[in-house]
Amino acid sequence: SGNGGAAGGAESGGSGNGGAAGGAESGGSNTSGAAGEAMGVDCPALASPAGVVIDVAPDQADELHTIVDEAPAGSTIVLAPGTYPLARWLRFSRPGVTLRSATDEARDVIIDADYADAALEAVVINADDVTIAHVTVQRAADHPVHIYPPDGGPDLVGPRLYGVRLIDGGEQFLKVNPNGDRSAFVDEGSVVCSEFVMTEEGRPHVETLGSGACYTGGIDVHAGRRWLVRSNRFEGIYCTNGGLAEHAIHFWRGARDTVIERNVIVDCARGIGLGMGSGAADDVSSRTWEDAPYDGAPLGHVGGLVVGNVIWAAIDQFDTGIEIQQARLVTVLHNTVVGEPVLAGFFSSIDYRFAGTDVLIRNNYTRRITVRDGASGTVDHNVETESLAAFADPANGDFHLLAGATEAIDQGVAQSLAGLDIDGEPRTNGPPDIGVDER
Repeated sequence: SGNGGAAGGAESGGSGNGGAAGGAESGGSNTSGAAGEAMGVDCPALASPAGVVIDVAPDQADELHTIVDEAPAGSTIVLAPGTYPLARWLRFSRPGVTLRSATDEARDVIIDADYADAALEAVVINADDVTIAHVTVQRAADHPVHIYPPDGGPDLVGPRLYGVRLIDGGEQFLKVNPNGDRSAFVDEGSVVCSEFVMTEEGRPHVETLGSGACYTGGIDVHAGRRWLVRSNRFEGIYCTNGGLAEHAIHFWRGARDTVIERNVIVDCARGIGLGMGSGAADDVSSRTWEDAPYDGAPLGHVGGLVVGNVIWAAIDQFDTGIEIQQARLVTVLHNTVVGEPVLAGFFSSIDYRFAGTDVLIRNNYTRRITVRDGASGTVDHNVETESLAAFADPANGDFHLLAGATEAIDQGVAQSLAGLDIDGEPRTNGPPDIGVDER
């Protein structure tokens, strides 16, 4: 982090002034579409279930953990509208199981851990190809969703969160770990069209680790490969106790080939992080790759694409938008990372740091880009300014470029990985515009 030292602490909390990229209120929105629609992306409902379907009603909430545990491989558990207080956490140990709402609307089905010891982690995934879709999971004392391989392996692949709402995690909302002896990892996961929201009511329940820190964040993935994080919304992940929250989206300890695309991050202490720290043993993974990239150098992240994300803040706890630390072959394109002009905690829109880092940063609209501690990078065709005059209405989430934004319009360089703009349109009208919008 900028103000928090080399690795930073952790912190979380509620929404600040309510300014919201995409315009949704703190607390989330219709997750079947709103998180993606804020970025001009269609988020249709998950396809209808096939195979074994298990229908569950709210009056079966006490049995839900058993239903999940006994669900056959490839089956779909369909929850009728209502609230499901958890008697115990839900553990998925058979491959291909799906848990979803009957209405395909996340707000209709509330899985409520109520900060209970019996459901410290509301949902635990220990099997391949498990899908959680169109439900709300809230108030877990630790992680609303925790994914890790079983002891002894093998690697776990294909977990999917789609159209979910994760609300008020006491620790990281989605935590992804290797198994205990770091012999197996979680790869090829996806988080799409979902919301991660910390509310004011949830802030007092954030884990402090006894040190006054704030141990929460949005997505926290250790040593995973080929994950996709697309068209999600993160809001209010910060604290007011002086500690620094973890990132809305963080892949580190040897993660690789992550794609982070077209997300909206509002009033979070830190936005996106790839890698962390200077390369000490605690910061990098013991995972070894067959191709031994960079001769097996200790890296926090290898490869990866960060493209078309909006990161906006109107809170003093805002520290840094995008952090690249001890990471190589990372590409950062067409992001808009800005905030209110006077923010007490602001450090940098994009910061790349440490001698092991090599990054391409291009076509981003920012307040400031910083380089520290011997990092390397190709950094060009970016805007750095405290002015918000280029945007239609940033405080209310409208980051379309105005006609007078001459510093951004047609000032970029065409990139094959640029993807779609904020409205889901290609960047093909001459030289691309800088930032998320192609006017």
